[in-house]
Amino acid sequence: MQRLSWNTLRQNWADLFFFEPLSEFLSRLHEDRGGEVIAVAMFSPEGEDVPPPVPPVHILVLYRDHVNFLRETFFLREHDPSGLFNFFSYGLPDFQNMYRESNPIAHQAVKTGLILFETDSEMEDFIT
Repeated sequence: MQRLSWNTLRQNWADLFFFEPLSEFLSRLHEDRGGEVIAVAMFSPEGEDVPPPVPPVHILVLYRDHVNFLRETFFLREHDPSGLFNFFSYGLPDFQNMYRESNPIAHQAVKTGLILFETDSEMEDFIT
């Protein structure tokens, strides 16, 4: 994964189709789950360019503790009125296990991911 500053992302992405809905989504997510979310990243499960030229935009949301994947994905979709985003939500311990067990989603997220939000450098082990 790569860690870029939000200012750099804003300068490069401000005119792209997803930037305004992404900014709004991140604000809503922080309001509702701020203490639980440790990282949000954009990635490509297919190994293509990030950001993508057309929807969907794949978003990885990592939490401190284990989460119910389906319940949390439904929650995240409710907070995305644009419908542009495809969510992958995991607890950090689960994501770390997925990566160690060579899960293709976890590996593509690490390989192609751009960190959009992070607390306390939690993703340090995954930075390239």
